[in-house]
Amino acid sequence: MAQYTDLLLKITEARKVVVPPEKEREIYTKLLVSEKRQIHEAFVLKIYVAWELLVENVFIECLYRDPSGYAQHKMLALPAKLTRDICRGLISGLGYFDFRNTGDLKGKAKKALVDRFNPFAVLPREATDRIDEFYVIRNYLAHYSDSSRQSLAAMYRQKYNVPFREPGKFFFEYDAHHKQIRFANYTNAFLKAADEMALFLNV
Repeated sequence: MAQYTDLLLKITEARKVVVPPEKEREIYTKLLVSEKRQIHEAFVLKIYVAWELLVENVFIECLYRDPSGYAQHKMLALPAKLTRDICRGLISGLGYFDFRNTGDLKGKAKKALVDRFNPFAVLPREATDRIDEFYVIRNYLAHYSDSSRQSLAAMYRQKYNVPFREPGKFFFEYDAHHKQIRFANYTNAFLKAADEMALFLNV
């Protein structure tokens, strides 16, 4: 996630390229507005996939450290020590590890992990709120369906009191409270969540 964020920061701060004088205005407008928005929209999917992989790996590591919570929840007799591959199999089953939002993630973690190794319980509310919003945006960009558009429009209305606009435009709007563009609010939320989990697990 940090790698993606750093690349996007370089793109965001890009100001000048060498172009033919007669096409300067047209090309600058396209490069500095349209393409920046499209690139940021494209990276939504990459950033969210990176988050999902991080969550899955952290979940596996916590289960590896102590599987007793999972055993109790599933009413299974499990050895005190499992391999990481077995832990991956336990949470994936025949499919893949999935969660609808951070509330769903916290609920699954509470059932399967012991308190000592449940970093998801300490994720800060401000970060999880932004991550859940990002998921709504990700859903829209992944599907462009009517239902995903309606969900995104509802999120804009309820959280920001603004009408529907494409995510690329929304991302570049300035947030006066945090003194940065909105996209930075989201990447900072992921990084904050990752930092809090690392701190909790002392890694």
